[in-house]
Amino acid sequence: MASLLVLAALLLGAALFTRFAFLFLAFYLIVALIVLTLTWVWRMRRGLRVRREFTPRVFHGETAEVTIHVANRSLWPVPWLSVREGLPMRIATHDALRRVVRIRPKGEAAIRYTLPAARRGYHRLGPLTVRFGDVFGVASQDLIIDTAEFVIVYPEIVPVETFRIESSTPFGDMRSNQRMYEDPARIVGSRDYQPGDSQRSINWKASAAAGRLMVRTLEPAVNHEVQIFVDLNPDSYSRQWREPSAEMSVTAAASLAAFMLENRQSVGVVVNGLDPVYLGGARVVSHAAARERMAGRIPRTPIGRGRGHLMSCLDLLARVELLAGEPTGQVVSTAAAGLPWGATSIVITGQRSDALFRALLAQRRRGHRVLVVFTDPSTATLATGAARAAGLGAIAVTGKEQLRVWRDDRAAV
Repeated sequence: MASLLVLAALLLGAALFTRFAFLFLAFYLIVALIVLTLTWVWRMRRGLRVRREFTPRVFHGETAEVTIHVANRSLWPVPWLSVREGLPMRIATHDALRRVVRIRPKGEAAIRYTLPAARRGYHRLGPLTVRFGDVFGVASQDLIIDTAEFVIVYPEIVPVETFRIESSTPFGDMRSNQRMYEDPARIVGSRDYQPGDSQRSINWKASAAAGRLMVRTLEPAVNHEVQIFVDLNPDSYSRQWREPSAEMSVTAAASLAAFMLENRQSVGVVVNGLDPVYLGGARVVSHAAARERMAGRIPRTPIGRGRGHLMSCLDLLARVELLAGEPTGQVVSTAAAGLPWGATSIVITGQRSDALFRALLAQRRRGHRVLVVFTDPSTATLATGAARAAGLGAIAVTGKEQLRVWRDDRAAV
């Protein structure tokens, strides 16, 4: 465009100086071309509508589908339109998507691509840059769309086959092998009356049918009101194992939450880390700026039940990231302040610390069942032994196979 303007000026000067008719004609043609192309691009810009359609949530291992719809509402054709879509680096195989299309008047084009959900996270799409111009290549214009749109990839969920952590609450929904408590709502049969049996347990209908006294047999059950605390403070992990151990902590929390909620237990999740939701769509590059945006808030989902609550827990666990902030022991104490007596507090972290042990022992004194899970392979075994020596339940989980069986055989009661 700039070169055409310069050429038009030179032609006008030469025509005025020489008075040659063909120079005036050439000047008029170039001016007409400039006016035509500018009008064309302006009309295209007024008629273009761009929107992105995508799968907002996918499970680990699935595929997120994204479609960019470009509609031309004007009566002018779009001879060429270039689309460049920035892709999330953590799951995309390349940095950007590039496509060139043309659209007829009142027409529409759809550009589709997929993203493999190979890593959990809160993955931002874009920015989307659309460039279009006239058929002569004289004028063009850019349309940049940088709205905060995210694809949530849920963490991997490993099926839990065994979970043996006792509770102090006598009524519940999960069957227990420990006959400390029996749930009167779980009747599994009848047996003969024995001296010492409560009269309240007599099954009068069965007694009348059998001609002798029969009592109801109740199934032992416990209720796990669980708060899962995930520590994503980088200082809680060794440098060489920081990323994989932090991901294992999130995977462990997601697997345990899914297991407990599927068994109709009450579960809440608290995270000592960064939740990008608090950033309000802003692109933050430093931990200091992220902490300022967080303003001391702790990412969490309250204790609840049901399928919908499970999805809320997975949403949170998908989004959270490592963030250097408050000491883990202090955040654990703050998060456990509202837990009822008899609740179970499961803390998933990388390495042990004296401040963390003090906070967990204080929870035990308040009547909470406490279990600490270590995921950093460099110190998990030693940290587990130290926690048990301090009187805490402890498990080392450094691989997916260890997530299948949760057994705290040596935990203090």
